[in-house]
Amino acid sequence: MNSRKQYFRVHNIFYSLFILLFVNSCQKIDLTRAALVLTNSYSIGNGTITLTGTIIDLGEGITDHGFVVSNTPEVSVSNGIQFSLGSASNTGPFSYNSSDISGGLTFYFRAYVTTGKETIYGESRNFSTPDLAVSTQTASIQSNSSVVLQGVINDLGFESVTDHGFYWADDPNPQNFSQNKISLGTITKATTFSYSLTELVPYTNYYFVAYAQNGSETKFGNVRSFKIENVWTRIGNFAGSTRYRALSFSLGGFGYIAGGQDAGPVNDFYQFSPDPENWVLLSSGNSPVNGTSFTIGNKAYIIDESNLFEFDPAQGVWVSKTPFPGLGRWNMFAFSIGNRGYVGSGVYWDGVQNVYSNDFWEFDPQDMINGTDINGYPMGSWTQKVDFQGTSRLSGAGFSIATYGYVCSGYNDVYLNDFWQYDPFSTDNGTDTNGNPMGAWSQKTDYPGPPGTEIVSFTIRNKAYVFNNELWQFDPGTGNWKQMSDFPGHPRSASAGFTINNKGYVGTGTFNDGSNDIYLDDFWEYLPVQ
Repeated sequence: MNSRKQYFRVHNIFYSLFILLFVNSCQKIDLTRAALVLTNSYSIGNGTITLTGTIIDLGEGITDHGFVVSNTPEVSVSNGIQFSLGSASNTGPFSYNSSDISGGLTFYFRAYVTTGKETIYGESRNFSTPDLAVSTQTASIQSNSSVVLQGVINDLGFESVTDHGFYWADDPNPQNFSQNKISLGTITKATTFSYSLTELVPYTNYYFVAYAQNGSETKFGNVRSFKIENVWTRIGNFAGSTRYRALSFSLGGFGYIAGGQDAGPVNDFYQFSPDPENWVLLSSGNSPVNGTSFTIGNKAYIIDESNLFEFDPAQGVWVSKTPFPGLGRWNMFAFSIGNRGYVGSGVYWDGVQNVYSNDFWEFDPQDMINGTDINGYPMGSWTQKVDFQGTSRLSGAGFSIATYGYVCSGYNDVYLNDFWQYDPFSTDNGTDTNGNPMGAWSQKTDYPGPPGTEIVSFTIRNKAYVFNNELWQFDPGTGNWKQMSDFPGHPRSASAGFTINNKGYVGTGTFNDGSNDIYLDDFWEYLPVQ
């Protein structure tokens, strides 16, 4: 055998051995495929959470798949809640809807597959479930006995809201008073809600709280409080005809309205009782129609030009008193201090133009110097005092608090907003013809409300209130003005008003609708701050 044949024989034997070894080796290689799963996303519905994942590869077979949810970032079947969907025979997306998860928490989740004895996970993700949220809003006072409670469902949370509403009581912990629970039922969206509470007592501290409830818990807003005060309430209309520039005052727990105008003068006289609300016609055809009113004790007075009339409710009629000794005029201001009445300023016609006066006078109803009236009572007397120091005017608003008189607003070719105080006991200006103090005027902080004429003023608990569609309170203790509750009625001018039992009353008046003067007869009660 030559060497070349020997070479090929050895080569073939080696090659055969190599092939045999290669085939035997291939039979021992493990070709098993690995399963693969992805964690996709989540979505939150009403009371449910939907988790989604995707099986990328089944591997050698999946005996279980699903999701694991935990409240810690380390998510596995050993430390979380397992939501099993069983075996899987196809690749592709899968999902699970869970309603067993609480609201207001953060959770971590992973998709998983089990193949054989091995569990394979997707990426860890997290989500937060919304929490039920409710807030209590400020109550809206509607009248002297009613209020609207208000709340907001800020978030429905993760579960259905099965009930919502309010608890209220005259106790700082209203949620303890189940008998005062106001249930408004289920709700399907985040929104505001309210309830009108009636038959309440003024000046009582009330407390309320909004609540919302789902299947597992009740949530409360903050406790809020309210007190019914500083509020207007519409009451029954004035019983007479619509009018403006009516004369008004109060005596002994009753209010009175006399005269005024609509298209022309109105000559009647009414009495108002607040409890129960009732208007009584006292007379028709024999009461004053125009002028300025003031009261001294339990009697009322109206001055019109030079005429002075007195009404004594015990007699029930108007009688003439000593005429005003100054120049006859219209639209004076007036107030009373103690047992004296005071009038001043005003306007008269000199034949060419209006002339505004600044003189100021005191009326003593008990002075017998001028004899007696038809009922045998003193006619009273007049004494001139120090002149009014402000700009002369017509229809200034006059009122008194304790031992001082006050005048604000009015008109002298322009509307005025200055404010003046009169001290009847000051001797800075000497003495009058009777040897008594002439008194003194001092200017105070300007009236900040809308200036005008024939505006309403009244006094409650040593504070004054001036109404000209806006209501302003003057506190003599601080010398400051404060705007009070908005008037809910129709804007008006030349209204009537008075005070009874620490409540203010305003009504009648007129407004122009752009074409015509409209006369009013509605009436309103004002409950001040206690």
